[in-house]
Amino acid sequence: MQNDRFDAIPIPRKLNDVVNAGIAEGIRQRKRIHRNKTLARYGAIAAAMLLILCAGMLLVSNPSMAAKLPIIGHIFSMVQEKVSYKGDYHKDAEIYGEDNTSQTQDENMTHSSESTETASFQSPQANSLVQTSNGLTVTISESNCTAQALYLALCIENEDAFPADFIKTKNVEDYILDYDLLYLTTNSYYDVPGLTKKDRPAGAGHPTPYYIEGTFADDHTFTGIIRISLDNDLMSSGHATNRETAQTDADLIWEDKVEQLPEQFTYYLEISDIYGDLLECEAVEVKDPESGEVFTLHDPIKKHYAGTWNFAIDVTMNKNGSQVIQVNKTNENGVGIASVEKTAFEIKAQIILPDDALPYDYVVVICDADGKRLESQGTNAEVYSTYGRNTDTVNIYVCDYMKYMDELKGDDQKIAEGALFKTQVHF
Repeated sequence: MQNDRFDAIPIPRKLNDVVNAGIAEGIRQRKRIHRNKTLARYGAIAAAMLLILCAGMLLVSNPSMAAKLPIIGHIFSMVQEKVSYKGDYHKDAEIYGEDNTSQTQDENMTHSSESTETASFQSPQANSLVQTSNGLTVTISESNCTAQALYLALCIENEDAFPADFIKTKNVEDYILDYDLLYLTTNSYYDVPGLTKKDRPAGAGHPTPYYIEGTFADDHTFTGIIRISLDNDLMSSGHATNRETAQTDADLIWEDKVEQLPEQFTYYLEISDIYGDLLECEAVEVKDPESGEVFTLHDPIKKHYAGTWNFAIDVTMNKNGSQVIQVNKTNENGVGIASVEKTAFEIKAQIILPDDALPYDYVVVICDADGKRLESQGTNAEVYSTYGRNTDTVNIYVCDYMKYMDELKGDDQKIAEGALFKTQVHF
């Protein structure tokens, strides 16, 4: 048979040895590859185990680092609904990263949790927006700036635990606020002519941030938001030529007054003291300068952390949602509204008054589309918050201050009926 003839063909012994040697080498190569893969797999597992062990030891030895890792870059979203000046600050926020430059969250840039955590894991030497003094590390985490206000998110970490008295939301029964407070001693200025350090020397009475609202992530870590009124800073700019002879603020003549800030600027914040109220009080005597009568007040004792935290913060103004509507209407007495400015977080109206009138004798009230008064945003009572309210249409009222305080305050219907001037604006 044909197969028998093939079986009968002699195979050289040398060729047979070569084939056997090739098979043996193939087996050895397969075993070596399998062994190398196995060793690599076990090596990777061992390396991962070692990394986890080292990271665990690092975080255990530095618990504040463990707390900080998921916080930095997320303070706005954590705190923005727990302060008195609420807003969606996390939207379009600038997040300050490892390279000490800001990154804007918009349609052209996205931030994964991995990149945010990497950016936050940095030393004070690598980022001037992270500074340590007197056992406290202060981090400028995020910012959001409108034409009316600058909002800064901060993390304050204490090597030692903060006093339990500071954490009133957790440790004080019947505490009425849903946030905690820390007080600040600061100086602030801009890289803008009329608002520089020379124009705003420390202790000269210019408005600077003096408190921060927020929450304690734990007894070592405070996260909060500072609101800086750009309106107030702009109003305080320039030099008054006749301050000593002026009888009222209306008599002052301002030189080199700054009307508005550029879209990009640097804000300098110098903090020299961070402190809070303890629950224990001390008696303080206060003398009335007019009557000479002495009063005794019970003032909370304060725990201070003096230090040096000086920041230069690059800011880009967020103009999303900003609108200015010109009104320019008055009543027969010359009282009215010039314009209404609405930003992503606030709304305010510019009052029109006769030449002989003073702004302090009037109150501007803004109500939402449902006719309900908006809440004030920050320390300026006539800058109102738009958070959670329908402000596509607003009703604006100018009231006599004394009448507002004595008769109208607290009643939306009375305000609408008793106002000196009223107008409606659509956005």
